[in-house]
Amino acid sequence: MMVGCAGGTDALSGTASYLAKFPVVSCPPDGMNNSCLTNPPGSSNAFIVKPANIAKFAAQLFARHSEDIHSALKASISEKIVKLEQADAKLTGQTCEGTTNGQSTSAIVPNDNPSTAKPLAIIAAGSDSDMPHLENLKAELAKFKIDSEIRICSAHKQPGRLQSVIEAYNKSTRPVMMVGCAGGTDALSGTASYLATFPVVSCPPDGMNNSCLTNPPGSSNAYILKPANVAKFAAQVFAHCSSEVSDALGAGIADKITKLEKADEQLTKKARGA
Repeated sequence: MMVGCAGGTDALSGTASYLAKFPVVSCPPDGMNNSCLTNPPGSSNAFIVKPANIAKFAAQLFARHSEDIHSALKASISEKIVKLEQADAKLTGQTCEGTTNGQSTSAIVPNDNPSTAKPLAIIAAGSDSDMPHLENLKAELAKFKIDSEIRICSAHKQPGRLQSVIEAYNKSTRPVMMVGCAGGTDALSGTASYLATFPVVSCPPDGMNNSCLTNPPGSSNAYILKPANVAKFAAQVFAHCSSEVSDALGAGIADKITKLEKADEQLTKKARGA
């Protein structure tokens, strides 16, 4: 994974993500930088403002390939939740529930041979009212041979169910990435990325949505505006664990570059003949 840290007009992340077969995430030194968000199709860099959330996103990306990283990630999630529960207990005079010796009681299930399992993208939405957007994402992911599932689970209306869904995918032996597709105040992506041991990327149906970009440390969702770029980013995430995805990604990069070279060649021929 590459972290692009260019200020001003961030051409670095856009160019790197166009050519790379691994994911690129922008974290510019000048903070909120719209040039990281408005790249054309093919420049698939994601965007995260806070360095601490970059680190957690990287941990979520690598957790299924490293026991050390997986353990550190789970410990970090549990530690923060325990601190919140202890603070609440002090205020209410009640004892904490749901933790044991500072650890969450939810089981850590090892992911056996994730490199042999087919990757999965979860398209998670707060309602079914944005189905055209969800279907568009599904179609774009299919271009890179990536399986996908559409799930409806509102962070505002069904917080308990969302947590259960995340816990279930945390136990999956497949390489997993979630695309959060909630409009308005996007609580879904922030909540999911806090609890998940896999990467979460926001692609809201209402376009540019600053609520996806201003999460506190620990809510590590990245942000990508265009569905086509979300699909390419997913392909870059999964390329190292699926030869089928890697081949589709390589072919897509080469095809676009060939088209650009042919277009330039035709224009220069016209200019010479004029």
